[in-house]
Amino acid sequence: MIRDTAQISVFAWCLLLTIPAKAQFINLQLTIEPEISATVEQPLDFGTQITNSGRTEVQLGDANIGIFKIRAFHTQTLYIDLQYPDVLTINEPGIAAEIPLELNISYNNSGTNSPLTSSPIPSNNGMLSIRENTQLEFDNEIWKEMFIYVYGAIEVGNIPNGVYTGDIILSIDYD
Repeated sequence: MIRDTAQISVFAWCLLLTIPAKAQFINLQLTIEPEISATVEQPLDFGTQITNSGRTEVQLGDANIGIFKIRAFHTQTLYIDLQYPDVLTINEPGIAAEIPLELNISYNNSGTNSPLTSSPIPSNNGMLSIRENTQLEFDNEIWKEMFIYVYGAIEVGNIPNGVYTGDIILSIDYD
């Protein structure tokens, strides 16, 4: 993913020869921006859990949901794909313990960070427009923002204390 705006300055010097010889200089500067950027606005957080505490949910709209902000050209179509393990595992040698994990994602392409007005993404993947209305309201609004919300549940059973982890990957491709 491209995370920062890249700026490239190009200086072109042109010498035009005529009779009699005269020189003319042109200073040309270009600003190049990436076609898409994604940032983590807030990580998903299930908090500290106690052994045998059962099911803990972070629901859409809760304060602990994961939030991603995607910035892209106003006409772009994005392919969103959330991949995650079925269980979180402990990183202690000789201990085989797991915490079941279920995740869901929703999106809001209105340009506002509002999970309660978001739409679910079935099967945690799909093609989305960065903005429903691709017509520009103003000429300077060529970049639009979309928010992706990650939420779900864990089931904590009779497991040993420790840190349980798993790789959760949100892939964003654009067309």
